[in-house]
Amino acid sequence: MRLRAHLIALVLAVLLPMIAFSALAIVMLDRSQRTNTERAAVELARALMTAVDEALRSTITTLEALVTVRSLEEEDLRAFDREVRRVLTTQRDWQDVILLAPDGRQLIHTGRPWGTVLPTAAEPTSVEQVVATRRPAVGSIARGRLGGDYAVPVRVPVIHRDRVVYVLTAVIKPQSIVDMLARQRMPADWVSTVFDRRKNVVARTRNLEQFLGRLISPEFAALIDAPSQGWKVTRTLEGSPVYTVWARSPQSGWGVGLGIPEAAVETPLRRSLLTVGAGGLACAIVALGLALLVGRRITEPIVALASAAKAFGQQDVAVPTRASTVQEVEDVRRAFADAAALVQERAGEAAEANRAKDEFLAVLSHELRTPLNAVYGWARMLQSGQISGERVARALDVIVRQSNAQVQLIDDLLDVSRMITGKMRLDVRPVDLKGVVEQALDAARPAAEAKEIRIQSVIGPRAGPVSGDPDRLQQVVWNLVLNAVKFTPTGGRVQVRVERVDSRVEIVVTDTGQGIAPDVLPFVFDRFRQADSSSHRAHTGLGLGLALVKHLVELHGGRVRAESAGEGRGATFVVTLPLASDTAGDHGASIHAARVDAPRSRVLLTGLRVLMVDDDPEALELATAILVAAGAVVRVSGSAAEALDTVRAWRPDVLVSDIEMPGEDGYWLIHRVRALDDAEGGHTPAVALTAYGRVQDRTRALTAGYNMHVPKPVDPGELAAIVASVAGRAAT
Repeated sequence: MRLRAHLIALVLAVLLPMIAFSALAIVMLDRSQRTNTERAAVELARALMTAVDEALRSTITTLEALVTVRSLEEEDLRAFDREVRRVLTTQRDWQDVILLAPDGRQLIHTGRPWGTVLPTAAEPTSVEQVVATRRPAVGSIARGRLGGDYAVPVRVPVIHRDRVVYVLTAVIKPQSIVDMLARQRMPADWVSTVFDRRKNVVARTRNLEQFLGRLISPEFAALIDAPSQGWKVTRTLEGSPVYTVWARSPQSGWGVGLGIPEAAVETPLRRSLLTVGAGGLACAIVALGLALLVGRRITEPIVALASAAKAFGQQDVAVPTRASTVQEVEDVRRAFADAAALVQERAGEAAEANRAKDEFLAVLSHELRTPLNAVYGWARMLQSGQISGERVARALDVIVRQSNAQVQLIDDLLDVSRMITGKMRLDVRPVDLKGVVEQALDAARPAAEAKEIRIQSVIGPRAGPVSGDPDRLQQVVWNLVLNAVKFTPTGGRVQVRVERVDSRVEIVVTDTGQGIAPDVLPFVFDRFRQADSSSHRAHTGLGLGLALVKHLVELHGGRVRAESAGEGRGATFVVTLPLASDTAGDHGASIHAARVDAPRSRVLLTGLRVLMVDDDPEALELATAILVAAGAVVRVSGSAAEALDTVRAWRPDVLVSDIEMPGEDGYWLIHRVRALDDAEGGHTPAVALTAYGRVQDRTRALTAGYNMHVPKPVDPGELAAIVASVAGRAAT
């Protein structure tokens, strides 16, 4: 049979049964899709409920940290009023903080001035629950006694001498729950509702202003109370029919409901069945005609492609040049052509990569062996006693200088390794670029003076601050300046300019050196790439400095570019960094102050019991040595679980813990410690000593319950001062 006859038979044998079975498959697929949609909706409702619970638990955790402040323990309510007003500014989801007596009287209300006569609690049921159970509780949405907007009270007990003396309340804005719903990016026609224990609307993605604080629809309420868990068709508060799923929290009694429009579920089936019927008929007619046409047009190109495929398998990259009128066949022909070009291109790239690798290895061998040769030669001469007198000093000077050169090469290689593996970390804080640039220029000045090169710096008064790692930023400037000095002839000039451009800061390094050729300019920041890597090159080095500059700048959220008018016309490197935001600057400043303003006087920790927690034995050994030298009695734990047992049994005066540990981490430990009774060490002062030094890490540590957050590395005197501070000891 000819190809066309095969195609006609294939159309008749496949297309007609396919149309019949397609309708059945669509019905079955619709059922499956409905099941999947229902399951996905249920999972989304549960995820939303979990997110709401997490937000409420986060508020409870912050409140539980607040009840431990000294002013509240000493019942100095005026001081506590000032403290909670300060904390309120850090909680964007809180509307107010209220301190109540067990009988519901308001003692402190951040929405009213201190001393104002205050009413009783607007939602007393949750106050009574907290007093009765002595556990945190989430109340129902309500308006305040003095009017105002709807809000949700989250309450925790303040227990002194084994009785509830106050109830501390954070008043949560419903908008914070609405924002959380909005972040889920649900379809625009879905309706999501968060309701409280009394089934009042707390948050809603549609018409919230109209229904906030009202009961959910009767049909939805009946569905929640029914024993079945499947989705059902109910009506929204606007009266629209929707498929409804829900999830409810056993802890707070709150719930989340999702309404999916009925039309969104039913319409696809009807549309699909109609499409199959009409499309099947059209396809049958068109397919028979195309079978006749394609059978004739496809035969000749297929034969040519078969020959080309056989030749391609034998590494002959020639392909047919005659185009086919059949698109698929033409695609195959073009694919052969693209594959041939790609094979040739990759062969060239592989050769170039091998050449670059060989050149780099040769340069690396030369750069490592050159200082090693001097070190080895002078060391052997010293060992054999062949030199004496002034030449000994000369030999030692050469050994030190060449050793430093080799250390710098190795440091660059290690930095590149960290860069490639993604393990390079930054100690981020607010940075004054003036100090960074001046230190970098001081480090590069000896090399410039040796070549009689003038270094100029122009630093604008509005340039900064930026948020970053000062050491790494100094490394960026130092590498750029040293690169400029290297490629600038004797008597030349290098200028460093720092200025503010809109919301960015630019560091511009300009030289009067040999410039960069146009064909080299696009590759100046590539790793292991040099314009001249031959054995007679004029300049030494591995070609890693600019690659490190690019990576470090990008880690800081910036960019770097190179400009040059050509060889012999100098070069300019421009680093662009974002200005530090006000929020990051404030937090960063507090972290920086905690590090540099620590007391330098001697701190006595005589008799103070300190529990050190870290999974790194060397870190434990170092911290123990520091604290023991200050007179402390130190016990160590290698895990959070072991540390919790030690807190209960030993009752240390201060707990110092790492954050990242295998299994349970430092956050798990402080949560468990703060959950203990006072007699078991629940109020033990705690310090988070961690390698995580970002602003959000500090905020999370303090919110979790630590009294202080200290980034590693830490000065020994600073560590002793911090422990003394949280323990109430003064420096001597």
